[in-house]
Amino acid sequence: MSNEIKTSQGRVVGSWNGESAQDLLKELGRIRQMLSAEKSTDKIMPREMPHRDQLPADLVNFNAYPLWGCDKKGSCVVGAGANRIEPVQKVLSFSLVEHH
Repeated sequence: MSNEIKTSQGRVVGSWNGESAQDLLKELGRIRQMLSAEKSTDKIMPREMPHRDQLPADLVNFNAYPLWGCDKKGSCVVGAGANRIEPVQKVLSFSLVEHH
């Protein structure tokens, strides 16, 4: 699996190895600043982040709010601005799937 973070136009603008949600949060912030400085209309898309295979099955089609990725320890980067880290259990509580 690739670590590449690509824009909606396919340009590689960063990377994330799937290890740390904190690293993803920082990298997405850096990418947003870079795209803004370039005055680019290109976007990064939550559903196109690397390591989507780490999402719990119930969150693959999650759409209550943007879910950018979950790390191997169960922390997820969420929010329209990719500006929060939430534990996977909290994100699951917003899922429409019932969890026992």
